Amino acid sequence: MTITINEIDKWISQMSLTEKVGQLNQHLYGWQCFQKNEEGKYELTQLFKDHVQRFGGVGAIYGVLRADAWSGMNEVNGISKEDSFKVITMIQDYITENTRLKIPALISEECVHGHQGLHSMMYPANISMGMTWNPALLEDICQEVSQELASKGGHLALFTGLDVVRDPRWGRSEECFSEDGYLTSEMTKAAVQGFQSKQNGVGVVLKHLCAQGAGVGGHNSGAASIGPRELREVFLPPVEAGIQSGAKGVMAAYNEIDGIPCHINQHLLRDILRKDYGFEGIVMADGCALDRLMIMNPNIPKMAAKANQAGVDISLWDNVYTYLEESVDKGYLREETLDESVQRILTLKNELGLFEERKQMSPPQHEKQLALQAARECQVLLKNDGILPLNKDIKKIAVIGPNANNKMNMLGDYTSFQKDEDVVTIYQGIQEIVDDVEVKYALGCHIRDYSHKDMDEAIKLAKESDVVILAIGGSSARNFKMEFESNGAVKTSYDKHEMNCGENVDMASLDLEGVQVELVKKIKQVNQKVITVLIQGRPHSIENIIEESCAILAAWYPGNLGGLAIAETLFGDNNPSGKLSVSIPRSSMQLPCFYNGKYSGAKEDYIDMSGKALYPFGYGLSYSQFEYHNVKLSKNKVTIKELEDKGIDISLKVTNISERDGSEIVQIYLIDNESSITRRYKELKAFKKVLIKKQSNQDITIHLNGESFKIWNDQMKHIIESGSVDILIAKNSEDFITKKLFII
Repeated sequence: MTITINEIDKWISQMSLTEKVGQLNQHLYGWQCFQKNEEGKYELTQLFKDHVQRFGGVGAIYGVLRADAWSGMNEVNGISKEDSFKVITMIQDYITENTRLKIPALISEECVHGHQGLHSMMYPANISMGMTWNPALLEDICQEVSQELASKGGHLALFTGLDVVRDPRWGRSEECFSEDGYLTSEMTKAAVQGFQSKQNGVGVVLKHLCAQGAGVGGHNSGAASIGPRELREVFLPPVEAGIQSGAKGVMAAYNEIDGIPCHINQHLLRDILRKDYGFEGIVMADGCALDRLMIMNPNIPKMAAKANQAGVDISLWDNVYTYLEESVDKGYLREETLDESVQRILTLKNELGLFEERKQMSPPQHEKQLALQAARECQVLLKNDGILPLNKDIKKIAVIGPNANNKMNMLGDYTSFQKDEDVVTIYQGIQEIVDDVEVKYALGCHIRDYSHKDMDEAIKLAKESDVVILAIGGSSARNFKMEFESNGAVKTSYDKHEMNCGENVDMASLDLEGVQVELVKKIKQVNQKVITVLIQGRPHSIENIIEESCAILAAWYPGNLGGLAIAETLFGDNNPSGKLSVSIPRSSMQLPCFYNGKYSGAKEDYIDMSGKALYPFGYGLSYSQFEYHNVKLSKNKVTIKELEDKGIDISLKVTNISERDGSEIVQIYLIDNESSITRRYKELKAFKKVLIKKQSNQDITIHLNGESFKIWNDQMKHIIESGSVDILIAKNSEDFITKKLFII
């Protein structure tokens, strides 16, 4: 049964302080709650039972179903898909049968690019999905992941949707959709709608609030040295979009903003989030982040009070929130403030149906179709001298490189254990696509190792082959040899051959590591037909391999079926349609390199290097060729009121002059020519992805509403200002047609 707000308030009035504190805690790692006995049956641990008794209940439990190197859960000791609902039911039954209030726990699970449970489908990583510029596809994927979580008995899908990557040296770049706030907002909006559209008892918790992608030096959890205007312009739009779409929760970020950690930033968590955006859901702490507050003050009850006063409702693994009762007893925290958080937690449990009879939902039905389509659309063709697509009558193909036949390297961080048969590598994908063709594989080198022991074999194979598919880049694959922080981030990577991306894996240089570049150059010496495929979680600087490659395909982390999708692209069964959602720099020495930096009149170029990106934001080739015609604005002159009320329309005709059907992404940017503040070089404000048949055209209309023209002015008011604005109708951020609009 559902209960009313008044009943929740009455419930709270009857709770002891200890029971209230229990509802604000997510202290346990979920895999600590159960174990398998010698007969392979699941048992609840004494640690779990003691925790339930200590607080008279549990607010939430994280990661009961998580299975990866950090949790230590695998095929032997982890929970299978088939047993998931049963084990979670055991946990909930114990809580309701052994506590006075009988309040079930929220079960929260990582769903960054698929549920991080044993053998769950891993879709393309967020950076890959950003390259699709297809929010509708992401919405479908998130709906599928939501249904999977619901079928297992989970409630909260933790999803990275708020981070905007501004420094690709940051290891968590792969979790971001884009360097652009607007594109990130559109993808985040779609993700929330997907996760919560079925009303299946699953709510989404968006990570991370806020500006984590702007850490100084690209360091994980580094301070964000930004002001309130940059916060509003770049990093908060995805937050607002997610909240307006109905997200049930947000997770505070590790970083500080101007000296104030996000976990005690009352202006961020209460004034902006709740007052400005009207958010009524919960704020969750990030893993062990509250313990990090001890850097500021070792008084644990005092810092617990500070976090709760700022607006953090529920903890994650830390010890600090277990001291909230002491915070109240010592006068650091008003119990009424704590009650607000308890009310939000209980309200969320009510909204997600925790007080109703538990029924198992049906599992998802379209995982493979969606994963394959996403892997097709996330690929960005950076260079093609005409070699692609390949003919299928080639006699001998060499598939070489550290990412040519490594399953886990296709998947990215926040990945669960997979069955070998569920992941397709590039080598396997090519074998599946072609008939009567000799396809051979050689490692060539590792990602980070400087050993040459595998290079001669690869060079010999390349020399004997008609064409070389060379798969290089990076990896976020974890393994049991690694050490981890208490929050799951990698502490030390002993696997020097592979992992160079992921949480806490930040890089000073964006160059390809080890002897990868040397491998490319040596192979080019013996075979002129080299096609480079980049598997990576961040944009690497690749200027030193462009001349050695006839074609370069950036496939990012394409997920379980990525190898098949890449093979389809190489042989023309898939026409690449992805466009860069992050700029690819020439060198890390060039950073920052995002397309929408501030224009101040300063010289863009260095004396020793161009200031422009190697490949600009929005860029991507196709096997089709598109031309734009008849570009028009519905009005060339408009009043501020007309713009606020009706906006304007941009119309154009896009022609596919090729012999292949293809998708084009029309991008709309603005350049503000007259403003009370310095503006950015250009800003993305709209886009539309359209499929256009060969030798045909399509009329396209894109609407810009008044919000597209608003700026945070010199008084920090969000308004439209009069003056001229250049509207760029673009194939990418450097290739566009300009139309001028006068705002009066």
